[in-house]
Amino acid sequence: LGNIAQLKEEYEKSLEWYKKGLEKYQELLPANHDFIADSYRSIGAIYGRMGTTLLYNLLACDPNCRAPLYTDMMIDVVPPIARSDSIEQKRRIDILYSSSQESEQLTNILIQTAASHPHFPIEEDCHILCQAGYFPLFTLLSNDEDSNAESWIRNEMNKSYAYDYHETFVRMLNSVDAPKSHWLLKTQFHVFYLDGLLRHYPNALLIMTHRSLDEVLPSWCSLLMAAANGQFNATNSISRDRITKRCCQNMDKSIECIMKFRTCQNGEVDQSRKNMLDITYDNLMKNPIGVVHQIYDYFNLQWSNEFEKAMHNWLMENPQGKQGRHKYTLSEFGFNREDIQARYADYTNLFLCSTFSDNQSPSTN
Repeated sequence: LGNIAQLKEEYEKSLEWYKKGLEKYQELLPANHDFIADSYRSIGAIYGRMGTTLLYNLLACDPNCRAPLYTDMMIDVVPPIARSDSIEQKRRIDILYSSSQESEQLTNILIQTAASHPHFPIEEDCHILCQAGYFPLFTLLSNDEDSNAESWIRNEMNKSYAYDYHETFVRMLNSVDAPKSHWLLKTQFHVFYLDGLLRHYPNALLIMTHRSLDEVLPSWCSLLMAAANGQFNATNSISRDRITKRCCQNMDKSIECIMKFRTCQNGEVDQSRKNMLDITYDNLMKNPIGVVHQIYDYFNLQWSNEFEKAMHNWLMENPQGKQGRHKYTLSEFGFNREDIQARYADYTNLFLCSTFSDNQSPSTN
């Protein structure tokens, strides 16, 4: 309830600031709207656990783009501040650290989740959508009814106003600190509303990463089990089974939305979508900077030596496992590889077949 109250407060503050600023920015906003429609470029929109956090942080190394900071979305969000405002940025960071240290339970949860979802200054824009009450991640709901999962997520998918708010929020950030080239955003929440996303940002360029789902599903369950420590007793088999079941339901709906969005009536991948690029997890892990180069070539974005150097530095400073090793197995959640492969065979055949993977292999730059 405390988290809901905080989201409501940030939502109301953002709308109030935007309302008061409309007159002040009446000449700026029309041009600003065009700018955002053109500059809201790269979005990692696919399901989590597929290397999107790595890719997101590498893409954010481009000095000409901007990804929202966690503090932009969660700490005193209005009035918005520029990244160059070092004094105000430090004040927000101090608030973040002090609040996390006040709760031993919260600190422990953050440490446990960091092993599977490392924490960085930039974060997913799901925090913007949550302020508007859009939360399709029903996995962590603590009631005992499992039958409401389908209706819950279907209800969330009807909240088109959440993307009205999302655009308003991005405009607000853009009004004080616009990127030279494009905005960079990423959250798995977008997968449930891709058509609506493109209605708000018709010039958006979409990046989808793909990974074998017999690796994704146990990884997802492990992450949610760590995050659920505040709501569930992780040692209780009923709680573990409920979280596992909801992870599967969430995965089912995500894959259903992807297949519906990406395929033609004959079941083949819709090749008419030129604003979209598919990346495989294996290729990303083998050659991360090469994959980013592939993305920039495909979308005709400007590459720079400064950008490439920043990516090399980020990779050296953030080796895999720096914030903890994420360990999980299929068996600990009652899964087996054959069942998962059969359950998601259509998705796998479209996006993870050898021919598709070969076509996505980047050159070694």
